[in-house]
Amino acid sequence: RRMAQTMEERAMATERPHGFDFDLCNRNAWLEKQGLKQLKPWSTGTTIAGVVFKDGVVLGADTRSTAGETVADKNCEKIHYIAPNIYCCGAGTAADTENVTGMISSQLELHKFRTGRESRVVTALTLLKSHLFRYQGYVSAALVLGGFDCKGPHLFTVFPHGST
Repeated sequence: RRMAQTMEERAMATERPHGFDFDLCNRNAWLEKQGLKQLKPWSTGTTIAGVVFKDGVVLGADTRSTAGETVADKNCEKIHYIAPNIYCCGAGTAADTENVTGMISSQLELHKFRTGRESRVVTALTLLKSHLFRYQGYVSAALVLGGFDCKGPHLFTVFPHGST
């Protein structure tokens, strides 16, 4: 009987609660008490994010552009128009993200003229990842693509090497 309770207790202990989990904060505080030197936080650059919900997608990005340690622009637009129903957040070299998203936007507009239909998010995704894959990371653009089409809301990440 004691063994069954122990197994049940273990199963309950391994389940993760929903929402935020502060286990690592507690672990770090314990490690600091043990004498371990704490790591200093550092800025990793651009923050871009997206959230999908039942009726759509929300995209967000910071506005600061840096060149090394220097703040180059405090009000940089990092959310790019792709189509009326599709937008994209960009991180990386500003010129690369602006160029890639502008090119894909133009291609989707031509596609819309040919087909007479609203652009699909997966079409934008395919164009983006094909272009980035072709350049194997030499185009410094990491993207969060989001939109709403006939299939519903969509959110994708596209890495500089073209993987999604």
